[in-house]
Amino acid sequence: MNPISIPSVVARARQVRAEDLQSRPGLFAERRSLYTVLLGHSLLSLLDGISAALQPLFSWNPQVSAASHGMPSRLIRINRIGRALFAWNPQRRRAH
Repeated sequence: MNPISIPSVVARARQVRAEDLQSRPGLFAERRSLYTVLLGHSLLSLLDGISAALQPLFSWNPQVSAASHGMPSRLIRINRIGRALFAWNPQRRRAH
């Protein structure tokens, strides 16, 4: 058996610990940027849903019914907004 050198084991443990502590800020920065992107996409989805909900209020034409525009119902729009808000990987919805 080879003898174990305690000072070399301690030195190696300190080196590994130093490498671990140096890699943590990069890991935290990467996670923070990922969460920021996901939060940004969720906020954009929320704003898109709000704008879709408010659009009929500002584009109402009394001469043309809403059914002829092919607008989705309120329930469908609320469902889409809710799904976009709770999606882990929100993406721009396809054209309705």
